[in-house]
Amino acid sequence: MDNGSQAPETRLVELVVPGIGLVDRAEALEPPDVRRISGDEGAGWYGTAGADDGDEPDGSGGADGSGGTGRAPGPHVERQVYDWNRLTIGGAGRAMWLLLLPFLLINLVTWMQPRLPRHSRVPGALYDFGARLLGLSLTVMLVGVFGQAAMDQVVWQCGAPEHSACGAENPMVVAARDVGTGPGLTLAALVPLLVGAVMAFSARDAKKEYRPVLKTVDGAAHRRLDREDESRAREPGRVRRPLEVRGFWEYNRRAEGLTSQHLCAGLLTVAMLVIVPALQYDLRRDAAAAGLVLFVLILLLAALVVADGPWFRGRAWSRWWPLNHRRTTLSVCLAVTGSAMLYCALLERDWQAARGLSRMLPGMGAEANDVVIAQGVGVLLMVVACLVMYLRDRDRAGRTSLYGLLGPVVAVLACFIGWLYTAAFSLWAQGWLTPDGDPYATELPRAVRVIAAAFPLVVVLGGCAAAVNASWKAWRRRPGAEAARPGEEDEDRQHRSEIKWARNVGEDGLDWYDQGLAALASLIVALVVTMYLANWVGDGSLTTSVRRTTSDTLKQLTTLGALALIALVAVAVLAVRAVALRPEMRRNTGIAWAFGVFWPRAAHPFAPAAWTVRTVPELVHRIEYLLASDSRTRVLLHAQSMGSVIAVAALWQIPAELRPRIALLTTGSPIGTVFARHYPGYVTAESLDALVHGDGSGGSGTLRLGAWVNIHRGTDLLAGPTGVEGVDREWADGVDPLDPDAEGSHARTRAQPVFWPLERHNGYRRDPRIAAVRRDMLRALAAAPAPVPPPPRRPTPTPAPAPSPGGAAGD
Repeated sequence: MDNGSQAPETRLVELVVPGIGLVDRAEALEPPDVRRISGDEGAGWYGTAGADDGDEPDGSGGADGSGGTGRAPGPHVERQVYDWNRLTIGGAGRAMWLLLLPFLLINLVTWMQPRLPRHSRVPGALYDFGARLLGLSLTVMLVGVFGQAAMDQVVWQCGAPEHSACGAENPMVVAARDVGTGPGLTLAALVPLLVGAVMAFSARDAKKEYRPVLKTVDGAAHRRLDREDESRAREPGRVRRPLEVRGFWEYNRRAEGLTSQHLCAGLLTVAMLVIVPALQYDLRRDAAAAGLVLFVLILLLAALVVADGPWFRGRAWSRWWPLNHRRTTLSVCLAVTGSAMLYCALLERDWQAARGLSRMLPGMGAEANDVVIAQGVGVLLMVVACLVMYLRDRDRAGRTSLYGLLGPVVAVLACFIGWLYTAAFSLWAQGWLTPDGDPYATELPRAVRVIAAAFPLVVVLGGCAAAVNASWKAWRRRPGAEAARPGEEDEDRQHRSEIKWARNVGEDGLDWYDQGLAALASLIVALVVTMYLANWVGDGSLTTSVRRTTSDTLKQLTTLGALALIALVAVAVLAVRAVALRPEMRRNTGIAWAFGVFWPRAAHPFAPAAWTVRTVPELVHRIEYLLASDSRTRVLLHAQSMGSVIAVAALWQIPAELRPRIALLTTGSPIGTVFARHYPGYVTAESLDALVHGDGSGGSGTLRLGAWVNIHRGTDLLAGPTGVEGVDREWADGVDPLDPDAEGSHARTRAQPVFWPLERHNGYRRDPRIAAVRRDMLRALAAAPAPVPPPPRRPTPTPAPAPSPGGAAGD
């Protein structure tokens, strides 16, 4: 066992985990030989920083900013850098995920649950069911839009030989008229099936760059630890800490059965689109026995798919739940869909007469309306769950974003973006099929018309509201009339005003952003409901004049929305092209990717695979390898920006007896400002506090870290305090870091004749102030004795079984 006398023999290892940007990665891999001592990015003076040979500057920089010449000897440090940035950049094909943004957002919604309930699981179950219902609605929407284009627009409306507004020269129209309606609907149904199959294949969770890491624990041990975590959460004063469960990133029980569930939902959507037109016709001629059986079977399977979830996994009776047998379930769904397609194609029907009763494919409009209703129900369930959690724990909810309602807000935005893509594709298809490009020559589902009409209003009203709100905040936050300081010029006062504004944005910027999202979601809900009512009025509920005025207004709005939606698709395509062709654009997209694809799949299988399933276990293996190989080893974990989130997630997975030999230095960390506020049910305050102070319960947090220092700037929008006592330190921005007398003063001097630039979220690693912090933490690690782990708990002795009559002990 190490003690103070053995400190010189201590082996110190610094594990550097850089942030997302290439600048921080380059600084971590190739530390610069020079450091700016005066000036800014445009022009400045640079001086030698010195080699990183274990000696650290004593921090006594002179007033001239030279940094001084005194040096204090420090311990020898082995430095290792974890280069993970390229996992978030990827290849050019990853740009296609920009078109699948709704799936990514709806996956984040599941992890935004305000808290994991302790005494009652009803609110948590409601929230989780609402999120999964929204995920299923997006799958139905995706399959439905391609079914609407192929089956409704091409075959049903354009395939009519008479009274069709579609262009007779269009090859798709000619093919639809040659094949016939029944076989044509069956062939067209293959289009959404093919799209769903391609999506499922491309979204498979076998990404080579994310899955080559050795497991930290086997599946049986993970399930046992997960059950123990759930049991401890039922104790008074305890909350669930799922991120501390060993193997959380390798075994995602939320994703079990998710792919088969959504594949079945897509198959049943196609089956319903095929069976409804044929069944409606057969009911009129009293020959619908087989069709009714298929229809009822589709409804039954759909109800099972909607009800399915992780609550049916891991139970003693789970083997009796039908959807746990995934291959069998998929085979049944596929067989039912195939039977519905054959039922529609083989029987002879007078489809021309059916077209006279319904201009649009029967069931298509109802399917779109059902999706809207399902999404409304899902959002409403999430809101109710969040309000119940808020009323049960107001203190915790007050520390979360929008009092825990951020999840429903993001859910509304995800659904609206999905409808935008759907409406844009439907309008484009209609314009392509008609000779003059008129997107309203044929009938469209009401949901498409509503979104097309609401979109321009959302843009205009949302933009005006954002401009008014920004002006109001700028007016309220305007710098007051400050007395001029001796010798101060106008440029100095302006510079102080800029610093004050940057600090206001850094402290409240994320709150403004969340409030803006909430306002936008409220505007979307209000406009969509209003447009649905307006469409209902336009169907003839009021007088003829009111109906005509309403219809004309909606048509103008819808026409404007059609142009805007087509322009939106064009911009998205250009963005995908730019990301695919330009490496610098892929690097910028990687920043958004890192935040959006942090969590594993939980609500939709088409969401991108999480890169953390590799980074966190890989960092866990490195730390455990270093500490287990030599008891004298101490580790300084130096993490920046998103790297700090990886580091904290890895430390929660580290065995408790190893934590006292680890010190954590985080800079620019979003763990408190972003993750603890937006995902409070998983990044819990108790888990963060236990890393520093322990929880005294004998759990995983009893042994705490050797030290944790978190450094942030007040002008940094993404970074902030962790909320853990004794951890946070704030650096002044816009001052000379080498001049201790300049702390809090932003005036120009003879040594610094220009304003010192604001760093905000950049430059933590090259800041000279980091050297003293790092040196102190390394020395403390080198001098710290080896911790003595608590003795293992002895099992409670059980009384010996009574001897059996035959003299042998019972089993």
